[in-house]
Amino acid sequence: MRICLISREYPPETGFGGIATFTQHLAQGLKSLGHDVVVVALAKEKASVQDDNGIPVHRVQLYPFKTKLAVVAMCMPYSKYVLGTSTALYAKFMELHRQKPFDAVDTPELLAEGLYPSIAQVVPLTIRLYTPHSKFIAEKLHNVQPSFDHQFVAALERVAMLSAQVITSPSNDLAEFVAGDLGYDLSKIAIVRNPIDTSVFTPEGPREIDNDKLNVLFVGRLEERKGIQYLIDAIPKVVAQVPDVRFIILGDDTMTGKGGSSVLADLKQRLAAGGASDHVQFINRIALSALPAYYRSADISVVPSVYDNSPYTSLEAMACGAPVIGSSAGGTKEYVIDGQTGLIVPPRDADALAEAIIKLANDKDLRAALAKGAREHAVRAFDRKEIARQTQALYELARQRFDARHADTNEGRMYRHDSDKMLQSAVEFIDSFDKALYDMLYQRSIRFRITHWGRLAKARPRLLLAKIVNRIARMIFGAMGFREESMPASLRDLNDAIAKKDQERESYESVLQD
Repeated sequence: MRICLISREYPPETGFGGIATFTQHLAQGLKSLGHDVVVVALAKEKASVQDDNGIPVHRVQLYPFKTKLAVVAMCMPYSKYVLGTSTALYAKFMELHRQKPFDAVDTPELLAEGLYPSIAQVVPLTIRLYTPHSKFIAEKLHNVQPSFDHQFVAALERVAMLSAQVITSPSNDLAEFVAGDLGYDLSKIAIVRNPIDTSVFTPEGPREIDNDKLNVLFVGRLEERKGIQYLIDAIPKVVAQVPDVRFIILGDDTMTGKGGSSVLADLKQRLAAGGASDHVQFINRIALSALPAYYRSADISVVPSVYDNSPYTSLEAMACGAPVIGSSAGGTKEYVIDGQTGLIVPPRDADALAEAIIKLANDKDLRAALAKGAREHAVRAFDRKEIARQTQALYELARQRFDARHADTNEGRMYRHDSDKMLQSAVEFIDSFDKALYDMLYQRSIRFRITHWGRLAKARPRLLLAKIVNRIARMIFGAMGFREESMPASLRDLNDAIAKKDQERESYESVLQD
């Protein structure tokens, strides 16, 4: 099969998190089965075509809308990003599809990357669940509020999911939420676990940390959803009973604390107050390729997430033979088998987390048994070749459903004109929305109008002068009794030229750019 994986995130340029990791493992797993795999992803700086071990990765920048969507950004910043990324990704997909047609397209649900493929219906679509925006809204994860901006993003995601031929989920927990949110038949959501390269994430190999301490590892962004604050609160309790313990906290700081403050700064203050600072080492995020050496150094890996559909750190740790202490929130409990590959504790419970760490720290035989079980479970259930085989079967199911639905050329399609025209129609629609917002602000807000004229004077002084001359001349001729049709031809020509510039948005693009 010729398969296109559309994903904003893809290592190394945009290897932001689990989506990037999953997509890369899936791409390589599908390639190992003999499929022709192409990835379309975002670029960090400029568009390019890269090679990832034989897989072409086409990187694109945000779509260059004529209006820059800058007024949309003022009102709906998240939606502006979603529209810019999804449009750019689809444009590249269609370019590649015209050159050599794809048999399947696979996208995440997050931020509606499957929106255009779901509307166009030119290729069977599979959508992978991670954590939809509706989940963030429902549980206020990352402080997301039910604003129109966030609700709009969630609505776009729902459109894409409901139009896909196949939906997959990495956990039953997430599948149940999405089925309820969409009013969708739960039995039709296929459970496909996250894949891991068990030949890279393996107990054998170099170790990054060489000391005589008992090493406890946390890997993840420093944010509330990852539960890092509960681990920090547990550390003084652990240190009191296991003085030779060493905690390695590996992950980037985030400005998601109270009032947009640094989470890292708050964590360090908590540690200092508990007298445990000397037992903790903070390390910024590292490349995926460097992670195995850290997991091999860990006697215990801790995943205390408040919510995660299926945290990759659990898989990576287990594949490297490290027992995992995870929370029962979300899908972690479906990956970590309590008593066989690690221990499961309640979320948001620092005391339970401390007790579990102390239990494993004081029982070397239990740690060894869990480590052995973790490695075996990772190889058996999560190896990327096995996950690729399961996904391949779902692509074939998507093709069957696609063919059945589209026996009539237009049946089941939201957009029924030529697919090449759809992108143009969508861009015109989105640009028109931005223009409508601009016109409303210009008419209603004196402050916005002053800003418009001020920036226009700086960016387009000749155009501004032409507008002033046109306005004054028309006022003078109007006062003299001239009607529109009797105005001098030169003045009418000037007015038409200005109107044309306004229609092209050139007159106020500068207003929309900070």
